[in-house]
Amino acid sequence: MTKQSRQRHLAELRARREAERKAAERRRARITYGAIAGVVLVVAVGAALILTTRGDEPASPASPAPGATPMDARADAPSAPATVACGAKVPPRKPRPTFTAAPKVSVKPTDKYTAKLLTSCGEIDIALDAKASPKAISSWVFLASKGYYDSTWFHRIVPGGAAGIGVVQGGDPEGTGTGGPGYNLAEEPPKGRDKPYARYTVAMAKSSAPNSTGSQFFINTQDNSKTLSPDYTYVGVVTKGRDVVDKLAAIPTGGQSGDTPQQSAWIEKLTVTKG
Repeated sequence: MTKQSRQRHLAELRARREAERKAAERRRARITYGAIAGVVLVVAVGAALILTTRGDEPASPASPAPGATPMDARADAPSAPATVACGAKVPPRKPRPTFTAAPKVSVKPTDKYTAKLLTSCGEIDIALDAKASPKAISSWVFLASKGYYDSTWFHRIVPGGAAGIGVVQGGDPEGTGTGGPGYNLAEEPPKGRDKPYARYTVAMAKSSAPNSTGSQFFINTQDNSKTLSPDYTYVGVVTKGRDVVDKLAAIPTGGQSGDTPQQSAWIEKLTVTKG
């Protein structure tokens, strides 16, 4: 390479870095201005956080590691890290359909339903509240019967702490925060509940648009009742495997927003039982 060619190449590199720096500044500005627009900063952060579509902020997946095969669940969720948490392995690929309409309400408020999640770090049982959220619970029953949640990973982990909220989010077959079953549900805000988003409770993710609940859900890993606006559908509470939830919450995170898991934790199997 001649001296002139090297100089031209270096100039191109400098221009590219400068463009990347300015783009990053614009992204940070959009996030900052969006947070300032809220009445209370912490509420704005909470409202922007659990977005099915992540709002104006693009998903920040970890760099996919090589090695995924057509039979590997990472074939459908390439942003999932190849290293699996808790010493587990990537589950097999699970083809799943999408749907054009939400299922009809099929649960009775007096019946008891339990969602059993076999994850990379152990089993989690969730007591589903059919009385509080019949539409959402009917959707869980329906999607679980189709194997919809099987071989999906927890694509978002927000560490929490005094300044923010703490959640583990999953239920997206694409693993990016933008996927869903093909239908939306109207939100079913919690009523008469003192702490609807207390530690180990479960709620549905949504976007800022009304009636945007899909398949994504989050487990609260700390009491977020004062930081989240009370318009996320309450699903239930973890009754078994709270130590497993703690393991998921402790997975190292990184990425642009600091909420991208650096190890993948999978829902290997999700079933809903009645009674």
